[in-house]
Amino acid sequence: MFEAFILICSISNPNLYHTLEDTYGPYEYKKQCITRAYTIAAELPAYMPDYVAVKYKCFNSEDAEGKVRT
Repeated sequence: MFEAFILICSISNPNLYHTLEDTYGPYEYKKQCITRAYTIAAELPAYMPDYVAVKYKCFNSEDAEGKVRT
């Protein structure tokens, strides 16, 4: 199962970052997770207009065993 995380950055302060975690997942396939990450990035301006999506990561929650692999 894959979980989506999106790194967002403030437009006014490029040193200000936040991580968003998708609440709809986890997803069975990585492609579903990637699609969801792009959807979140596309909808971000409507909810947080001062931020832009910079990166995403789809973690395999079954392989992680409590560790974050980058």
